Amino acid sequence: MKSAERRTIHVKFLLIFALALLIFTGCSTQSPFILENLDTAKKLVQNYYESGQFDNECKEVIDDAIAKIEQLTIDDKSVVVFDVDETALSNYRHTKEIGFGFVSSLWHQWMLKADGTAIPQTKRFYDWLISKNIRVIFVTGRYQEVKEATRKNLINQGFVKFDTLIVRKPSEQKIPAAEYKAQKRDELTKEGYNIIASIGDQWSDLVGGNAGIKIKLPNYLYLID
Repeated sequence: MKSAERRTIHVKFLLIFALALLIFTGCSTQSPFILENLDTAKKLVQNYYESGQFDNECKEVIDDAIAKIEQLTIDDKSVVVFDVDETALSNYRHTKEIGFGFVSSLWHQWMLKADGTAIPQTKRFYDWLISKNIRVIFVTGRYQEVKEATRKNLINQGFVKFDTLIVRKPSEQKIPAAEYKAQKRDELTKEGYNIIASIGDQWSDLVGGNAGIKIKLPNYLYLID
């Protein structure tokens, strides 16, 4: 994920806290709502991720995805396209450690550490796909410099079998996320893959065609257009 995109994420991440977590009063014409304190908003998000609610919502999404895929006709070129960050690998610990913000240099160091953890429900979905001989491909907005660290992280977290890991080339750094992901899916389709589903934590992971069944995981940490 390039730094400019992450800076945009940071701004939008703050807006999530400032705008999404409003307490509406509906009783004052001059002040229709009370803006929640940022520190309190952070604690609400922390509770969401650490109380089990995040895992429960992911389970519902994955159960629905499995039920839909079970209705499909599968061939030897059937593939599910996975996003990496906050889809296969959780970076929640890093985000929490820096106060739910974003620092480009620290993010780069984190990726090189290959220390992300598998999101349990995504791993369950991955294991199910592999058991059904359905191919998996990872397409991420991360860049070339961290490709091998990302591969290592995925394998260390149990994602050991996949056809390929696609990262941004230097020439693709400025392409918007949704356009980049759609472009990569189009290339895979032209290579002969049958994309039956795509899974991501952002709608930009799923829009633009050739996505198959769209599997959207929750993410209350940031937004990417």
